Amino acid sequence: MDDTGLVISLQNKLANVEVQCFSACKNCAAQNLCLGQSQSKGHVSAKNPLHAQPGDTVSLHIPETMYNKSLILVFGTSLSAALLGMAVGYFSAPVLSLSSPASGLLGLFLGLLAAGFWLFHFFRKKHNDRLFPVITAITHKGGHHG
Repeated sequence: MDDTGLVISLQNKLANVEVQCFSACKNCAAQNLCLGQSQSKGHVSAKNPLHAQPGDTVSLHIPETMYNKSLILVFGTSLSAALLGMAVGYFSAPVLSLSSPASGLLGLFLGLLAAGFWLFHFFRKKHNDRLFPVITAITHKGGHHG
């Protein structure tokens, strides 16, 4: 999804961009990242490769497809790890000298813990940058340019 907004402030390599909240905002994948969901204007942090300055009007690209893929990855990995952990725990009950339900429950929690640890590191290191909106063009320069 592409949108336009006004750069309000800069913070490190990100720009705080004010966007208009239209009816399309209700279906936007970045709705949880937007700080003004119920107001007429929202604020979104966006990567700023073009070095836009406060007061600039910019075009944004919001990677909705990446949000959807990330959600599928999170829920799919969690579900798979929980089921696999539960099965391994259930079938290893005689080895662990536990009842099958207790061993299955232990496996379920260990599977979820392992999935959570892997997902945390996966998104923290490799794919965090791909989930941010990106400024793709400066359509009108504000007063902060030299």
